[in-house]
Amino acid sequence: MGKVSTKKPTRSGDGRVIKKSKGQYQKQSMRLEHSRFGQHLLKNPAIVDGMVERAALKGTDTVLEIGPGTGNLTIKMLPKVNKVIAFEIDQRMVAEVTKRVRGAGMERKLEVIIGDICKSGDLPPFDVCVANIPYQISSPLIFKLLLHRPAFRCAILMVQREFAQRLVAQPGDKLYCRLSLNTQLLARVEHLIKVNLYFVRFSL
Repeated sequence: MGKVSTKKPTRSGDGRVIKKSKGQYQKQSMRLEHSRFGQHLLKNPAIVDGMVERAALKGTDTVLEIGPGTGNLTIKMLPKVNKVIAFEIDQRMVAEVTKRVRGAGMERKLEVIIGDICKSGDLPPFDVCVANIPYQISSPLIFKLLLHRPAFRCAILMVQREFAQRLVAQPGDKLYCRLSLNTQLLARVEHLIKVNLYFVRFSL
């Protein structure tokens, strides 16, 4: 499952081991808003359904989710796939999503890794990535995903508008940059839906 450290594992309420990544985060105050980590919680059911639909998930898939928050996206994906591996840096969100999934009777399908995904070393194998990406890690995370091997089928990502426009910009466009060039060398990138943020799809 990749080089993820299991030293001093944290256990969830049902006794399952919740892995901590190699790049373990410093403990944060429970009073902090989730936006402290650069991410807005995904609450709109239509957006959640749209992301899941466009991921074209299969029953055999392992899905990588980054920043599950309270689990709105997680809970929609779990019935459709074999497993969801979720990276989460905020302990409050870990407690919330595990409680919610356990209440739905799907805890065996969920693995939560606590920590910063950009510092985690090699990612575990996965087929699809579906994520509402924290804006502070958008660029390094994109390249971590694109360089991941074995290659995954696709990624459905929610990102900020300007970042999405840079990803899909073509030579000659004002926003065309090194990010545009390098991303398009490694993947086919599509802009899918405009909401307050943007959906993009990566296919390797």
